[in-house]
Amino acid sequence: MDGRQRPVKRSLQQELNRWIMIVSGIFALLAGLVSGTGAFFEARESQDIHLQQIGELIVSGLLSSGTTAPGDDPEERLVIQRLQAGQSGVLPIAADHADGLYTLDLQDQRWRTLILTIAGQTPHARFAIAQQTEIRDELGWDSSLRSFFAVLLLAPLLMGVVHLIIRYSFSPIRALAIQVDQRTETDLTPLSDQNIPQEIAPFIASINMLLQRINQVLIQQRRFVSDAAHELRTPLTGLSLLTENLAHAQNLEETHQRLIPLQKGLARMRTLVNQLLSLARMQGRNSSEPQPTALQQIVQEAIAELYPLAEAKAIDLGMIQQENLTVLDSEGGLALLVRNAIDNAIRYTPADGKIDVSLFAQDGRAVLWVVDNGPGIPAHELPQMFQPFHRASGNQEPGNGLGLTISQEIAKRLGGEITLQNCPQGGLIFCYCQPLY
Repeated sequence: MDGRQRPVKRSLQQELNRWIMIVSGIFALLAGLVSGTGAFFEARESQDIHLQQIGELIVSGLLSSGTTAPGDDPEERLVIQRLQAGQSGVLPIAADHADGLYTLDLQDQRWRTLILTIAGQTPHARFAIAQQTEIRDELGWDSSLRSFFAVLLLAPLLMGVVHLIIRYSFSPIRALAIQVDQRTETDLTPLSDQNIPQEIAPFIASINMLLQRINQVLIQQRRFVSDAAHELRTPLTGLSLLTENLAHAQNLEETHQRLIPLQKGLARMRTLVNQLLSLARMQGRNSSEPQPTALQQIVQEAIAELYPLAEAKAIDLGMIQQENLTVLDSEGGLALLVRNAIDNAIRYTPADGKIDVSLFAQDGRAVLWVVDNGPGIPAHELPQMFQPFHRASGNQEPGNGLGLTISQEIAKRLGGEITLQNCPQGGLIFCYCQPLY
């Protein structure tokens, strides 16, 4: 078993519940703070109004000095004290204290105090009306706690509602997952995005595009397998007939003559199998990390390797332009690409023909041209030349139609591009472009 620790799958429902609980707690604290602050100021304002109303009663003579109005709770008692110099009252308030509303610390307690002067008397009568602030603070705390617990108690209800909403919103996704599980391995039809949440729709669209690409690859693989079977069946049939003819040879000389085409057929079969393996290997695995490579050296080595074939047909093969360019290469892919390009040119160029190879830099890319004066390719067949086993019509040269397919696969892996075009004066231009390193 794999000893590595696998990442734990996160639950969207649990994430939402956790965040709802955190946010609800924060909002409960904020609500308690705001409510408590508001209740504190309201209680203070209410207490001030109450003290002012008592002051108006004193001014009107309905309450006399020294009167104390006790409440049901000692903390609610109201102290009315006349301020006179040299006399002490219930609360130690200076007789010369200025008029107005104050919060005073008296007898180790906080008192909200209204001091007023009644004009028209000689001397002026001055009174202090006081009540403890503790009742005001209790009102603020009670309001804060009520707000906090109200929000806190509503959090589980909110989580339950969110849970039901999420289950309902994700029900089309669960139904879609069931449909996918019931599909066969050959069913690559696009997934339906009906009733899918807008946030999930891009993911479904990406899956559909992936399914489309997979379907195209499978179609190409089926075509490739079919074409490969056809290409293998034809030479195998020929080899079988050559083997039967070899068995009926009457003497050693006849055996030797019949053995030559059999050997050639086996060589072609070996070449075809090697090309099939190379193509399958490139299409089925990731290439190694590309490394900087001198493209000029690769082209020169390919020309030197294939020059005897050109010389045998009296073809003028050479480089008319070459620059020292560095590009990325992986597993010798560029060498195979260049050899395929020059080898094809030699194959289809008539005797006494000419092949010009050019290597230069243009717009930040390395450009390789292989130009021959052969018959070229019909214009309508140029886009099909990179398909496996496709060969131009009227082509009599031996081959399997895999060279350009392999070169195209190499170009894709290296970020390059291959184009084919006919020369106006006849012949074909093989052009390969790849970003410079």
